[in-house]
Amino acid sequence: MSDATPSGWWMYHGDPAHTGFTDQSKINSGNVAGLKVKHDLTLNGPVMSVPAISGGYVYVGTANSKDAPGSNGGTMFKINLETGATEAKFTWPTLGHEGDTHGFTGMACTPAVVGNRVYYSAFDGKLYCLDSGNMQPVWITDLRRADLEKNQPVTNTMGVNDYEPAPQAEGWCSPLVVNGKVYVGMGEGENPYLYAFIYCLNADTGVVEWIYCTCKYNDEEENLPNVLPREVVDPDNLPSMYSIQYLDPIVKGCVVWSAIAYDEKLNRIYAATGNPQPENPPPPFLPAPGYAYGILSLDADTGDFKGFYQADPDSSYRVSDLDIDFGASPTLYDLDGRRVFAVGCKNGGLFVIDAETMECIKWRNILPYDTENKQIPTVDPHGPDTPNNPNPVLTNEESNATPAENFHGTYSTPAVHPGLKRLFIGSGGNNYHYVASGIDYETTPFLRVVDWGDLKDAWPLNASHPTQNGGIVLRYGNSTPPMYTTPGEAGLASPAVVNDVVFMSTSRVALYAFDANTGKMLWEDRLGNQTGGFKGGYGYCLGPAAAGDYVVAGALVFGTDGGVLRIYSLG
Repeated sequence: MSDATPSGWWMYHGDPAHTGFTDQSKINSGNVAGLKVKHDLTLNGPVMSVPAISGGYVYVGTANSKDAPGSNGGTMFKINLETGATEAKFTWPTLGHEGDTHGFTGMACTPAVVGNRVYYSAFDGKLYCLDSGNMQPVWITDLRRADLEKNQPVTNTMGVNDYEPAPQAEGWCSPLVVNGKVYVGMGEGENPYLYAFIYCLNADTGVVEWIYCTCKYNDEEENLPNVLPREVVDPDNLPSMYSIQYLDPIVKGCVVWSAIAYDEKLNRIYAATGNPQPENPPPPFLPAPGYAYGILSLDADTGDFKGFYQADPDSSYRVSDLDIDFGASPTLYDLDGRRVFAVGCKNGGLFVIDAETMECIKWRNILPYDTENKQIPTVDPHGPDTPNNPNPVLTNEESNATPAENFHGTYSTPAVHPGLKRLFIGSGGNNYHYVASGIDYETTPFLRVVDWGDLKDAWPLNASHPTQNGGIVLRYGNSTPPMYTTPGEAGLASPAVVNDVVFMSTSRVALYAFDANTGKMLWEDRLGNQTGGFKGGYGYCLGPAAAGDYVVAGALVFGTDGGVLRIYSLG
């Protein structure tokens, strides 16, 4: 692996701190209206990730590949930014029942491109390292089943068999590659028998350097690195650096779904976790046992525990919110001389946390309340999720008494603007539920913009709108259109900030550019149509990448084998 400093949008959200910001571009609010589609490419399957850009190339993978037998597997592409030509690609097969629970069998993470290597995790439970020239494997390490040649003793397949397929340990996590090491999470939070782990591997060889189990063993002490559950290892073939935990953990689950962030000042990594197994008892669902619903901080060299923060019990939009995953990555920045990170939660909470002490400095819920600070009935409604009663009309009292997932919260990684001192974060989860598909578009912006310290709205709230229960909600007046315009349009994506422009994609499936200062829309493009296969539609563009004069975005859309990739440029 080359020691040269990577450039471009070379890993998830642009850099190891996941700031989502670049000023290495000519694109600005004065010329972004001139952004044109340079290449409109049809790939061999849906794109369920943000691409990477490095050295004049786009690196992007598909969630299902037509090039794999039965479309079960994925393809990683190397595409020339200037010509649009695919110069190399790599396809791997995956048995259908060994993929993701949603039917995806390829990959859905942003690759990390460092030197002459491309790293990504996949739904088959493996971590891949390809040569960036010919896109052929340099090494592959199995993180689902024991791979002793790579110092990997874990077989995490409990509750899974050929007769009753169950959720498998899989890779959604975009690899973090720094200082010659690769960090990635692997597990599955919906299988009550499985564990979850953070792996640190040698970037040159794929050999595991340490493993941290994110399923806490007991309440009296924190987990230690390289102490592994008895269920996942063979004691007779256990490398000497590992030891066995014979007691059952407090909970299982607690998977790291999103990219792991790195702070070079503290030499720590930060990993967001999901739900425990078994799920919590009836509400309130916070606090939760173990390392669930929070951010885990580890020493980057040793894997030693440094701290944990769990979502505040009051942070949910409704007390009945359950499955309170942190589905996106932390974003690190400096706040008044203090190193902090911002992170969003599926319950709608946005948190600013001290990166050293792991204490919460400030939090707010990004979902709207009316001008009297009351909940809005059509925001995060909890009711029957059935075709027999689509779009049920519910009161706040009914929703607050009914445990359910928050489908209007956030899976978005915040982007920062250092000059304006602002955070940009998307609103809205998946859009295929009957009870709450998309977001409540008339009251909820698909992009929330706040001061990075006090979390107050930074774009003008200069328009009002009546709510279902007779209240009034304030809206970003400068951003209409496109906000508050298209039914259900959700920001299940991570924004990218380029100079004074913020790019945001949505479930429409559209990509927009806004003035980062005022909120005015400056440019837009439709990448395709939703599939129409589910209530509320089904289609995603999970966010753009930006480097130089280029912006690149991929999507899952109707037709064209389900996948498109667009390369935009100035002039």
